[in-house]
Amino acid sequence: MNEYKNPIKKMWQQANQSIVDGKNVQLPHETGTATPGYTPAAVGLLYIVNPNTAAPAIYISTGTSSPSDWRLIWD
Repeated sequence: MNEYKNPIKKMWQQANQSIVDGKNVQLPHETGTATPGYTPAAVGLLYIVNPNTAAPAIYISTGTSSPSDWRLIWD
């Protein structure tokens, strides 16, 4: 599969591998199998819905007030 046609798969793979050569950057993130349902602890957090699920997605936190502060940035 072309990695550019499925960026969430590529991001998932990179986020879950060790940094060996200094070229891959592991971003702070959390993972799950569904939409995040909790209040983010900080602004700018990433939440990756496992690409092996029926609805893979990436969210970013834009606030710390409620679960609605997670914004969908890719699906």
